[in-house]
Amino acid sequence: MSESTLYMTRLELETRRLFELGKRRRLPSRSLDVGYLVHCALGELFGEQAPAPFAVTGQDRRYTQLLAYGDVPDAGLRELAERFAMPELFALCRWEDVKSKPMPSSWPVGTRVGFEVRACPVVRGARHSPLERKDAEVDAFLAECWRVGKEQDVDREAVYKAWLEQQFIRSEGATLLEARVERFQLTELTRRTQGDERKARLKRKPDVTFRGALEVTAAEPFAALLRRGVGRHRGFGFGMLLLRPI
Repeated sequence: MSESTLYMTRLELETRRLFELGKRRRLPSRSLDVGYLVHCALGELFGEQAPAPFAVTGQDRRYTQLLAYGDVPDAGLRELAERFAMPELFALCRWEDVKSKPMPSSWPVGTRVGFEVRACPVVRGARHSPLERKDAEVDAFLAECWRVGKEQDVDREAVYKAWLEQQFIRSEGATLLEARVERFQLTELTRRTQGDERKARLKRKPDVTFRGALEVTAAEPFAALLRRGVGRHRGFGFGMLLLRPI
C-alpha cells in the first residue's frame, strides 16, 4: 500500500454499543453528540491511524453509518482492531460491511465537481469581541455582527459562504464556484478539558451543511484538502468533503 493513497471507507457502528461507550466515558447524558462518540470509538479501535475526517451519514436504533477518509483500507483497519482493540470495542463495528475504495491519485487543474460538507464555521481573534479571551473560538456570524455593530443587519448565510470561500482560498487547491447553506443549527458539542483530570464540557457551535460546486486550481493542494478536511473540529464529524459529479 502506498503511503500517498487516500481511502474512503464506509463503516457501521452498533448504536447501542456506541451509547454504552459514552456512558463508560462519563460523557454528559443530556447531550447526544454522536460525532464525539464516533471520535472516541474510532480512536479506541484504530489508535493514531483512525480515519478522519469522517461524516455521519445515517443513524437508526441498530446502526450508525459513516464515511471517512484515511490512509488505511478496510483490511488494514480490521487488522489493527484485531491486534489492539478491547473485545467490547471490536464488537462495536459491523465488520462484514466495512468497505474501502482508493481515491484518485491526481486531480487535474480545472476539474469541476459538486460537493457537500458539514462544517463548523468559527473564527478566532474576532474584532470588537466582548469576550475576555480575545483569541476565543466564536461563530463567524457572531464575529461579523460584532465587527459591523448593532445598527447593521448581517446575513447569516452570506457570512458562512464567505467563510467557506476563505477555507478554499487558504487551501490553495480549489476555488468556490457556488454554494448554499443546506442546513443550519446551533449544536452542543462535547469536548474534554486538558490536564490530568479531564472533564467533559458542552460548547455550543454553529453546525452548517453546505452544498455547491468547486474547481480544482492545484492538484496536490486539493488532494491535501481532501485528506485534511475543511475548518475546525475535523476529528469530530465536521469537514469531510464529499464529492459528486456536476
